[in-house]
Amino acid sequence: MLSDAEKSCAEWIAGRRLSGASLVGMPATHRPASEAAAYRIQDFLRTRLGEAGYGPVVGWKIGVTTPQMRAHLGLEAPIAGVMHARGRREPGVTLRATDFCRLGIECEVAMVLGAALGGAGTVSAEDAARAVAAVHPAIELVDDRYGGDYLGIGVPAIIADFAFHAGFILGPTVEDWRRIDLGAVKGVTRANGVVRCEGFGRDVQGHPMMSLAWLANRVTALGQRLEPGQIVMTGSLPVPYWAAAGDAIEIEIEKLGRVSLNLA
Repeated sequence: MLSDAEKSCAEWIAGRRLSGASLVGMPATHRPASEAAAYRIQDFLRTRLGEAGYGPVVGWKIGVTTPQMRAHLGLEAPIAGVMHARGRREPGVTLRATDFCRLGIECEVAMVLGAALGGAGTVSAEDAARAVAAVHPAIELVDDRYGGDYLGIGVPAIIADFAFHAGFILGPTVEDWRRIDLGAVKGVTRANGVVRCEGFGRDVQGHPMMSLAWLANRVTALGQRLEPGQIVMTGSLPVPYWAAAGDAIEIEIEKLGRVSLNLA
């Protein structure tokens, strides 16, 4: 149950989301008081925005998976946000830069669950792997709706706002992923043919499967579980590329494949 202050925060964020506005200028009275409050607000927002056209929740994203970013934000663990159906885009899509505050492109390993995960007990990386049906190279679209002042707006507000999430694109299905060392694969983000960012699967919590296990345990603590068919974005390899209008963008993950988009 949300407090009156938490509900006011949720409605304020919903209004900003639905109008395409940033969270810059968020009144101090509307900011979540804690991480626990932030996840309560996010849970309320998933329903509120779903009813307003975002559609059902189709999965989760995991953010702040690198030690450097966690140190910058003063966090000991990543953060998570749900993903709605409206955020899914097709490979090769052309997006408009003006539809975002500041669009970031993250090269990620995405996983589709074949079985439920979490809800009770502690989930290990091995448990997580057994629940995965397929793996994809993927782009997560992230939006800096905070004016770059992450410490100023506060981590709880970012969590409540779905942890930067703005959409996702799945590349080809990799069904024989169990033969691949996902911790060793190299991911590259290119814009207009130039390498902008590169990293490895191990940059994500030591291994993408460890990232998935973390999420399962986090949602268990929230009284939820990951459901069969849900998509999980396991974290950026290792940082986002902040895109600009006119960019032709491609991410490539070794042994998994490529995904592209254009930005008008």
